[in-house]
Amino acid sequence: MKDYYAILGVERNASFEEIKKAYRKLALEYHPDRNSSPDAEEKFKEISEAYAVLSDPDKRRRYDSGGFEASDIDFEDLFGGFGSIFEMFFGGGRQRQRREDRYSPRRGSDLQYTLTITLEESFKGITKEIDIEKYDNCENCKGSGMAPNSKITTCPSCRGRGYVVYQQGFFTMKTACNRCNGKGSVITEPCPYCGGKGRVVKRKTVKVKIPAGIDTGDTLRIPSEGEAGLNGGESGDLYVVIDIKEDSTFKRQGKDLFVEIPITFSQAALGDKVKIKYFGEEVELKIPAGIQSGDLIEVKGKGFPEVGSGKRGSLFVRAIVKTPKKISSEMKKLFEKLSELEKKEQSSLWNKLKNVFVKKSV
Repeated sequence: MKDYYAILGVERNASFEEIKKAYRKLALEYHPDRNSSPDAEEKFKEISEAYAVLSDPDKRRRYDSGGFEASDIDFEDLFGGFGSIFEMFFGGGRQRQRREDRYSPRRGSDLQYTLTITLEESFKGITKEIDIEKYDNCENCKGSGMAPNSKITTCPSCRGRGYVVYQQGFFTMKTACNRCNGKGSVITEPCPYCGGKGRVVKRKTVKVKIPAGIDTGDTLRIPSEGEAGLNGGESGDLYVVIDIKEDSTFKRQGKDLFVEIPITFSQAALGDKVKIKYFGEEVELKIPAGIQSGDLIEVKGKGFPEVGSGKRGSLFVRAIVKTPKKISSEMKKLFEKLSELEKKEQSSLWNKLKNVFVKKSV
């Protein structure tokens, strides 16, 4: 008889927590999904067998007294894809359906779809239609997988057990029946449209209501628009991830909206009022006299709305003073006059500064 204590590397009087800790360490090291060495699979079987015995008080008591037989181990649970015990501890490994799960309804898979919209659509909100391909219930059999007048009968291969047993050296192994896929029963005449699966791939148009203020990366959940479930299980959900295209004129930062506008020398010097139209709205903007090129003007409450609250961010307008490339003869005369005035102003300023410096030096 194998020395299960030696296999796990624990003393014979080890507590359950010590046995559990030893198994966790060894299972993580030798699980076939994590260890590609040729003997990893057999080693994992061996330590799983040891844990199955020593973690069960009754089996451990019989093992310690010498009255334990290897046939007492349920190898279907133990070696069902090398995962059942390992997944209990680590939540990973190969995903296998235990036999009892095959009979119960299973929820359909969730789906994800990336939807690209414009900045204006995210500002206003919009309803979009998207086309998705997914598993849906077969309309012919209503998801049952059965043709009309078909019956469910006991699987002749496994005689209703859902598994077949065979001998492999020292072990008596159980594996899921290939004919009934572990259900223990078969359909006499599968649905010709879905092949007995109860589901078919369909293309469906789904309406997505996009709220005003939504941002890139935000996700909308649409219940029951994922894939159809199995065995009467509920459908999964559809998750729509928003991606907003860049706009050539406007930029967004959180709830704030930014835009650049060109202004003339005279507007910058004297100030002005201009109207800015964007996404169906209009704002009258006051440009203060003496504004510098690149300065920002904030208009509160005119930015993006906050989803669900109605609060809005600010509109930030960056004024850019533009130098004209071509000017008329009249404008040239005015600029020349302005230049003369500026020179006089600069000369007067320099004289004032010079007097200050002279006084300080004295």
